[in-house]
Amino acid sequence: MPDPSNPTTRVIDVLNFLAAHPMESFSLADIARPLGLSNGSAHRILTTLAQAKFLYRNESQRTYSLGIAMVAIGEAAVQQHRGVDVARRELTRLAVELNMQCSASAVVENEILVLVREGVVQTHRGLTRVGERRPLLPPLGLCYIAWSSEAAIEAYIAKAEPYMAQDALERLREALPLIRQRGYAIAASGQAPVRSPANRRDEAYWSSVYETIANLTPNEVQFIDNGEHHPNGIAYIGAPVFSPEGEVVLQLVVSGIPRDLSAPRIRHCADRLRATAAIVTNEIYGHIPGM
Repeated sequence: MPDPSNPTTRVIDVLNFLAAHPMESFSLADIARPLGLSNGSAHRILTTLAQAKFLYRNESQRTYSLGIAMVAIGEAAVQQHRGVDVARRELTRLAVELNMQCSASAVVENEILVLVREGVVQTHRGLTRVGERRPLLPPLGLCYIAWSSEAAIEAYIAKAEPYMAQDALERLREALPLIRQRGYAIAASGQAPVRSPANRRDEAYWSSVYETIANLTPNEVQFIDNGEHHPNGIAYIGAPVFSPEGEVVLQLVVSGIPRDLSAPRIRHCADRLRATAAIVTNEIYGHIPGM
């Protein structure tokens, strides 16, 4: 894990904070407070980044936002990670076809990071904004884990084992082979995921996370019957994108799913998402392990 006392880590925290709020501007205090920075440290970081045009400083309002130099860095990163651009193209098409919200995420430092979001926002539950992060804890990120080694699977389950109810924990163990068989994950709407300002992981945040995990029902972990008869509807459907090495590099997600969706329509959405993930996998020369 990054050392919070490392000055470089503080710079990363500032950039991650602003990336998670790309349409907003913040004062020095608005940035320093949630990140746990002193005003002096925040001032040095913000001034240096603004001088290099990584941040934009609005002189009249004394606020900061992402700067124009970040555009070149972002474009260069997309060229290096071509799957993100392919995912954006395909999710744009899928969002129009399904009239739902579609996104793509990756795992970064044991957190799920949203990279792409297409379609009209129809829900603010779950990961919905580019730059937003959640810790890779059960039941989040099941597509990243389902094709992992046995040791990685056990380590993932162990994170929730002390907190999760026994019936939900049993469903979690059932879910992973089922996801591999289906090629997608699907879970019920229910417990709202925990949010924290600037993704700050303080004691109150983790307490809320573990309380949420403790109250999960089996269907909120994973559906066995594809959610065809669940009164609260479906939270999300997720499908993996594989690298040439057979590792899950992206998870594509459909969310904002109408509660009254019929069983055939649910299956259609899942099939279309799985097909979209297959297109992205194919274009980056990826392959599914064991195939």
